[in-house]
Amino acid sequence: MTAALELLWPSFLVAVCLVGIHAYFGIQVLTRNVVFVDLALAQIAALGATVAFMLGHPALGTATYGYSLAFTLLAAVLLAFTRSWSERIPQEALIGVIYVVAAAGAILLIDRAPQGAEHLKQILTGNILLTGAETLVVIVPLYAAIGLVHWLLRRRLGLVGSFAWDFVFYATFGIVVTSSVAIAGVLLVFSFLIIPAAIGVLYADRLGRQLAIGWSAGAVTSALGLIASFVLDLPTGATMVCMFGGSLAVAGLLYPFLRGDTSLALGRAVVTLRWCVAGLLAGSALLLMLAPRADQPLLDAAEFAAPPLRALYFTSAEAATHDDARRYAERYRAEAERLIAAETRSRAQGEALSDEIVARMSSFLKSYGEMRRGEEFVMREVRSRARERARWIAGPAMLALALLIAPGVLTRLRRRVKA
Repeated sequence: MTAALELLWPSFLVAVCLVGIHAYFGIQVLTRNVVFVDLALAQIAALGATVAFMLGHPALGTATYGYSLAFTLLAAVLLAFTRSWSERIPQEALIGVIYVVAAAGAILLIDRAPQGAEHLKQILTGNILLTGAETLVVIVPLYAAIGLVHWLLRRRLGLVGSFAWDFVFYATFGIVVTSSVAIAGVLLVFSFLIIPAAIGVLYADRLGRQLAIGWSAGAVTSALGLIASFVLDLPTGATMVCMFGGSLAVAGLLYPFLRGDTSLALGRAVVTLRWCVAGLLAGSALLLMLAPRADQPLLDAAEFAAPPLRALYFTSAEAATHDDARRYAERYRAEAERLIAAETRSRAQGEALSDEIVARMSSFLKSYGEMRRGEEFVMREVRSRARERARWIAGPAMLALALLIAPGVLTRLRRRVKA
């Protein structure tokens, strides 16, 4: 636990700083109705970093930051200039054009780089887990200074349509984005910007309360994302993006209960859930009857959760064959994992493995993989044959269950029969 805290605590503090400044800018872009401006500026900053990368500069070097900032400030000039076009063309459309052109330009450059794929992954998801006190020393004064500028000029920056003040807004926003993209990547920066701000705007009307709610939601979500990535051994940036998406979904689902008629919201939720379950059952029933050998996600999930369900349509011979294949597949998987663990342990202890041992281990792993795939093929074949035989019983039964679950369907059918 102590080791985990030592690893995650600096990254959490960096995430809180990013949430703090981006939630404010997120509320501003929602007010200005330019939601994707962060994504466009982030991609422009990434394009600048890619140019620096192609010229041989290190990914986190000063020169790379300079290139990103220069590209972002040029984009800020363009965004401020095109604001006057909004009477004819929505600025959101122009922001989208800037984003796709910058993304395409980055891909064209990366295509010529020997480590282009790794660089693309870096600019998309970043690596916030590697940040620490040295990052805080840089971003805290920078973000505090930008926040102070916006507070002092809050009335003038609200003058939408003025080229000079639009440029100040986009330029300061661009400085923040340039710094944060280098830390967290394009996708996570967009999540920091929009999702906490959206939650704040959803639950409050005044800026102070919106910021408080957004900062709280962002801090909690960042902590949960970091913990999930550590516990599940997942990429940190992508995990945090998915966690932010989940937090927005939870906030949206809770809103009718917290800000509306609870009984009415509960009734609508139950009706929606029943329609979703009925739709899944009906779709699975039709798929089973029409293509019994195709993948059956709902049936597979049900059998994974409750293996005894297979007894409803397996013969005793099929059940025995399936169980034998499953045991052998599990045995081969365990043997492969044992070999991999032994190799990892040897390398961690500094014990060099000879070429002969490495070749033998590779051969064993390949053999175990092929044997496991063979047993899994047997399992799929047994399951497919049993489902093909039982489809005209199981399919109509699932359809009948879907009709029972769907709200009001049986009532309408009875009325039509009586009429």
